[in-house]
Amino acid sequence: MLNAYLEIARQGRNDWWRYLISLPAILMIWFILGSIPVLMLMTYVSLDSDPATSFSGTGFVGVPLTLEFLFTMSSFIPFLVATFLAVRFIHARPLKTLVTGKAHIRWGRIFAGAGVWFFIAALLAVMEALLYPGRYVLTFQPGTLLIFAAFAFILIPIQTSAEEFFFRGYLLQWMGLRLKNIWLLSVLNGFLFFLPHAVNPEMAANSLLVGLGYFAMGFFLTLITLRDEGIELALGLHAANNLFATLFANYEVTALPSPSMFTIQILDPVYSLASLIAGLIAFYAVFFFIRSGSARHPG
Repeated sequence: MLNAYLEIARQGRNDWWRYLISLPAILMIWFILGSIPVLMLMTYVSLDSDPATSFSGTGFVGVPLTLEFLFTMSSFIPFLVATFLAVRFIHARPLKTLVTGKAHIRWGRIFAGAGVWFFIAALLAVMEALLYPGRYVLTFQPGTLLIFAAFAFILIPIQTSAEEFFFRGYLLQWMGLRLKNIWLLSVLNGFLFFLPHAVNPEMAANSLLVGLGYFAMGFFLTLITLRDEGIELALGLHAANNLFATLFANYEVTALPSPSMFTIQILDPVYSLASLIAGLIAFYAVFFFIRSGSARHPG
């Protein structure tokens, strides 16, 4: 059975040499131009003569979290723009084809996906806090969090959308020109999604289990994209996941440091992986069993 989201990519120009040009171009812009903001902050910290500021593989020390966040997240803007430019001008197809195989972009689907995952993430966090008293510590600083949130609601969707348009859009549709099996596509895309996350500081807790968590998320985002014939649900889920972490419950050592309302004192890789899988199953059930069943049998 043909998948509308994969087939819509045939509207453009898909000669092999075009991907030979576009893929390296996107990656070079992401890694080179995207690194400039972080390198600028590293240079400033190196030259500011303040012994309280420094940087390492786990992030910056002594730098305001909002400032670090602004520089880190701005690195995804070139990534997003590069993917758009490659699809529009090298592959000569409308940007809408990156989003959906349907007639129109389903904005309601994006917000529904975000809302459902936000609820699931909150429920899983409450369960962890009840099961492991003391693991969640209240670190709420209203003024700091309010300022941070104003930037987070802009930059987090840019970051997660950049990843979705590249992994679930550009790469998945490219692979879909040759492969049709949704399970194989989900496995391959999940592995590719894991690769750039393999250097995240969270991996130090347990590289196998945390790595499986990144793979599971990439696998699932691909699966629902293919199942729903568009990345709207994936866009919503991914943004909600990162927003919840940065604003409400974040780890002490993380790739996205933030002045969250609660700080989780320990990254429990077993609970994190098990709860993630449970949450993903619940999300799938809501959209592909409960909601689809309601649509087929209106009351």
